[in-house]
Amino acid sequence: MDYVCFLYCISSKYTDLNGYKKLGMTVHPIHRMRVYNTGDAPGIGLEKKYDGIWQVNAKSKIELLNLEKDLHTYFEHQRQKRAGKNTEWFALSFESVEKYLSSQTYVIRQLSIEEINIIQSKSESNSTPEDMEKIMEETNLIAEQNMLLLTSIHSLTLKEEFFATFLCPGTSPRRIQNELWDLWEQITKSTSKYRGIVNWATGTGKTLALLMLFVISANNAKKQGQLFRGLLIAPKNDIFNTIIYHIRKLSKWDISVCEGHNAHLSLLNIPLDKPVLITATHASLTDSNSWNKLPNITHCHYDEVHRITGDEFYKLLQAKLDEWDTRFLTGTSATPKTCAPSQHKKIAELFEDPLQILHKCDVDEAIAEGWIAQPRFGVNIISKNITTNQSINIFVNIIRESIIDKQTKGLWNGGKVIAYLSTRAHVSYAVAVAKELMPDWHIYTAVEDADASDDDKFVKDMANGEPRILFACERYREGSDIPGIEMTSILMGNTIGANILVQIVGRALRNDYKNKEGWCIIVRPSDEGTTEDDVFDSIVLEIMEFMGNENAMSPSRDKIKQFVEKFFGSVAISGKVYNVDETIYRIQAMNARKVFERADPKEKYEVIRALNRELGLLTKDEYKSKMLEHPKYIKDPKCYFKDHWISWYHFLGVDISAFPKTKPEWIRIWKDMGITSWSEYKEKHPLTLPANPGEMYEDYTNPDAEFGVEENYEW
Repeated sequence: MDYVCFLYCISSKYTDLNGYKKLGMTVHPIHRMRVYNTGDAPGIGLEKKYDGIWQVNAKSKIELLNLEKDLHTYFEHQRQKRAGKNTEWFALSFESVEKYLSSQTYVIRQLSIEEINIIQSKSESNSTPEDMEKIMEETNLIAEQNMLLLTSIHSLTLKEEFFATFLCPGTSPRRIQNELWDLWEQITKSTSKYRGIVNWATGTGKTLALLMLFVISANNAKKQGQLFRGLLIAPKNDIFNTIIYHIRKLSKWDISVCEGHNAHLSLLNIPLDKPVLITATHASLTDSNSWNKLPNITHCHYDEVHRITGDEFYKLLQAKLDEWDTRFLTGTSATPKTCAPSQHKKIAELFEDPLQILHKCDVDEAIAEGWIAQPRFGVNIISKNITTNQSINIFVNIIRESIIDKQTKGLWNGGKVIAYLSTRAHVSYAVAVAKELMPDWHIYTAVEDADASDDDKFVKDMANGEPRILFACERYREGSDIPGIEMTSILMGNTIGANILVQIVGRALRNDYKNKEGWCIIVRPSDEGTTEDDVFDSIVLEIMEFMGNENAMSPSRDKIKQFVEKFFGSVAISGKVYNVDETIYRIQAMNARKVFERADPKEKYEVIRALNRELGLLTKDEYKSKMLEHPKYIKDPKCYFKDHWISWYHFLGVDISAFPKTKPEWIRIWKDMGITSWSEYKEKHPLTLPANPGEMYEDYTNPDAEFGVEENYEW
């Protein structure tokens, strides 16, 4: 049977400036556009288009691949390279491609401009469930093309075959992907049992990481004559739904994928005579019957491992891992650290404490390598004593103003936004407000009630710069990969930690275009008993600590300035917007307070002593009068610092170098001066004697006793 196949020439406004055209082959021109990765797909600010499409006569995929190879070979001298590797981009004119293909006997016809316009228009519209088969065919064709190109040079290794399957033609694996492959391959060869976490920043390819772990451990089991049985657990179905087409490619290595997510686990017929990978959500594994349905698992992997929660699930997981004698337990997470002690305890019990990290890539490293966009946080603290609906109104308006601001500054490209609220009722109200406030923008919702949800449409709609805002609760907070996400936003309470904020901003870190910034707009009311400043400080400090940037925590203003400029945008507290310098000052003050809280008593003593000196305090009464103004006021410092207390004068930072060191010496001096009373002392004492001896000498009693009874003293 003949295939209906095509060769094509693609360009864009951007590539035309450089004189580049992309030459390739396809079975479905519409769907080919939809499966290409960034740089090869239309939209996302690059406005890619077909310059020409030629229907060709090919009786098989292999023959089609050879036709493409011939086309590339003809223009080989004009092929562009990236990182030393060939690409499918060529420095040539459309006319030269058209002239060459018009002379080839395998070309049936050149499609008309009208036909190309229809294809282009359809590729930019929403795909339907019926399109998935064609999209998968295009995806597999790209993988086959990549492998055939390598095979023409030499026989593929398992590693080459893996990356040829999951990466676009001409794309080399990232350094961390190569490192993880080599490390895990060595572990499976030399270690009978292993537990560890791949700690990669969001957007660096954690899906690829978990897939390579399974492929390597399955290959290792095969070499040892054992049957591989994998279990992939994720906290939510939407994670699986956005990566399942990648997981299905494991069939290339004879791994049967048994899809148990979306409540299908109980319906699975799991083969026991071949390698399998079973997918399941956390929620579907909270009873023993579900676990008992599974065969003995040799490799269990938990994606977004920081979300291991629920005592019932956790106990069953532990029990089954022991019962099965599972060889490998692995996890992937951008944020294995967690603010919830109970969660951290569970993770530590499974992966040791400190956590056993299989491989790590932090945010700064990923940004520097160009793997993810620059994350940016905008913090907005709103006043207390307002209603929930008022908070939501402010939240929606801040999203609107943030979008308009970025459009004005030319920082708006993809156009998609995910806005998170705490309940379905809040989402419903926010959607109503947004539709009224922004009638010309696209508004979507993702809630548990499927009848009210149109998030599938949000995922599939083109990221063409038009504002598209999805309001959600828990869905799409982590693990999902949606092209064109420009910004996320959250109306947060006081229970959300920085690890969740980093996960949320991660949705916008897909590197869709050059110099992208992935924004997370944080909106939070202050709680009863706290000030707006308190709330701001807690959010900023959590982010700074969680990013793991030790330099940013330094008192050095320059280092804090670098951190603020890199990770923070505008900061607004109760409607007042602070510039960078003001924000730096606030963070410096906050940092000083935090350092003080962490200091030991002796360090705290010295901090307060220095502050007292700066404030010019000379007496105990002056110190107590500054209770409301003193930034580090302690009510009873003598008791608080009992192990370090010397005297009030010392605590106040008064210069005591000229004073007598002991009370007997002090008495001798004023006696020698002929002073006989307290009133006379106050009038005549020199600067070399303390004005308030009771704040200098701890054994001082009172003026009457000290000046009235000479025989009480030993000379």
